[in-house]
Amino acid sequence: MDNLLIAKRIKYARKLKEATLEDIANNVGLAKSTVQRYEAGKIDKIKLPVIQSIANYLSVNPAWLIGQSDDMYEPKTPSSVPLIIHYYNQLNNTGKEEAEKRVKELTYIPEYSLSTEPNEAILMAAHNEHINEPDEVENINSDLEYLKNIKNN
Repeated sequence: MDNLLIAKRIKYARKLKEATLEDIANNVGLAKSTVQRYEAGKIDKIKLPVIQSIANYLSVNPAWLIGQSDDMYEPKTPSSVPLIIHYYNQLNNTGKEEAEKRVKELTYIPEYSLSTEPNEAILMAAHNEHINEPDEVENINSDLEYLKNIKNN
């Protein structure tokens, strides 16, 4: 293993993920100074379990991290991992937060959700931020009537 190549790739993947040295340290169970020395190429023999943990946190192929592969991301078969996870793992922290919000929003739409009953609190919360807009009280009452009809049927 070429420690300078590993150093370069750890730093590259970390920056791509918009993670800090401390983020890696906390998630992998290392001291920040140790991660810093890995990135500087000052540690000659990084243990393979540590490489695996860093690669997992950075969502990269451990073989790529040590220079044994040109594929930064591990190839996954569609049957082993849902495609949404593949795309999610390629996002930085900001992108992951946004993706989580959007997937959560989809669960509120009956045609996309396994749940057959809408959540009254969620519908009301969605309206509350717009309570001062014209016709919003009417929209809230309409949603509540809809929920009552669903509950009674």
